[in-house]
Amino acid sequence: MNMIPLLRYRLLLLLIVGFNAGYSQSDTTSCNRISTNIKVSYNSSLIYPGARFGIESPFSTASVTRILKSGREKNFVKDQFVTTNISFYHHSGFHDNLYFTVGWLKRRTKSKGFFNEFSPEIGYSRTFLGGTTYTVNEKGDVSVKKLAGYSYALVSVGEGIGYEFKTKPFLLYSRINLLCMFPYNSTIYLRPALETGLIYKPSCFLKMRVKSKRNK
Repeated sequence: MNMIPLLRYRLLLLLIVGFNAGYSQSDTTSCNRISTNIKVSYNSSLIYPGARFGIESPFSTASVTRILKSGREKNFVKDQFVTTNISFYHHSGFHDNLYFTVGWLKRRTKSKGFFNEFSPEIGYSRTFLGGTTYTVNEKGDVSVKKLAGYSYALVSVGEGIGYEFKTKPFLLYSRINLLCMFPYNSTIYLRPALETGLIYKPSCFLKMRVKSKRNK
């Protein structure tokens, strides 16, 4: 499998996110080195089990304070990440689906730790057909075809909620993703996937130079 297109997509996402982040006005701006997050989750498509592993490379973070009409302050943090994921699910009797994606994730975390997030992704899907697949050549000879399956372009979009622990470097989250694979029999194949897992925030792992802002 050629991973060069995915790397190009990742670089393009970095440029897009950087362009987006540059539009916001802030009271103070600084640059800090922040560690990359590691995530692991149970990834089920309908009732079919799977798993998902990935990293969240931080790109920008903004601490925002809003003054409500009552005079009370409302504080939250807006983070942006470029994500890289490898996912899998097993649909018994149909296929196994292994797919690789890169994406742009926006997460908004409230002062009490609850957060919501949104992420579009693009990538590559490789399915492996369930059961035994046979091929017949021009002479009529029958043979078993190993690792039979198909390759697809993949686009997905997902939304989720979760909670960030204040005293531990972990986040719990759950999100629903809609997978779109094409071309699939000259059409587009849509499939939902439910993701529930854990995000670990190590103190020193693939540190990125991140633009930090404080908005009021």
